[in-house]
Amino acid sequence: MAEQVGPDFYDEAAMREALSADTEPLAAGELRTMVEQGAVLGLRTADEQWIFPTWQVRDHAVLAGLADAIQEFEGHPLWSIGLWLTTPHEDLDDLTPVQALETRDAVDLVRDLASDTADRWA
Repeated sequence: MAEQVGPDFYDEAAMREALSADTEPLAAGELRTMVEQGAVLGLRTADEQWIFPTWQVRDHAVLAGLADAIQEFEGHPLWSIGLWLTTPHEDLDDLTPVQALETRDAVDLVRDLASDTADRWA
């Protein structure tokens, strides 16, 4: 799973720094709130550490449209959401949702696909 969802991850301190446009990294509490609200994808490891796929950060901000997709999956396992985000989808011309968000204006389409998938998972 980690290979597909990553393969590269930030630890909590690096993620706080990656999301900081100024010299001060985000506070630990701010990052946890972002995870709880579905603004970023944070994943718990077997040893209870938080890791964050690096692909979700662009220029000190979360990839546009990612939070919309994550929030559609409220209540579902975070690792499952990560797998969905990194699996090619025929409705996205065989791009993954992350690739679609990176390469074209697909925020609405990815959000709608996330909503449909979350409904099927429920």
